Amino acid sequence: MLYIFLELVSQGTLEQTYKNCPFKESQVSHYTRQILQGLKYLHSCKVVHGDLKCADILVTESGRIKLVDFGLSKSMEDHSQSLKLGLGSSYWMAPEVANPKRGGYGFPSDIWSLG
Repeated sequence: MLYIFLELVSQGTLEQTYKNCPFKESQVSHYTRQILQGLKYLHSCKVVHGDLKCADILVTESGRIKLVDFGLSKSMEDHSQSLKLGLGSSYWMAPEVANPKRGGYGFPSDIWSLG
């Protein structure tokens, strides 16, 4: 099944927002907390995002974060699994993803991408 959800997010991506006005430390903390809450929810639903980067995070007018672009996302049965997914964005890739001999995508790779 394919589900498409649409919502107007007028501030654009986190990347665009940062380019327009560099963040203060309090903003970084605010956004990071929300991203972690989003990842916690995804991981509790056994979903790995697989390509988390600033261009895949939208900012609403009220400063709320929306994780988007689930094109490389996969469902996993447990936290000990790792997956071989399609290529992601190399600048945000965890070492175990960049070197397939070390494992692949998993829940920890999403946290690496956030860092």
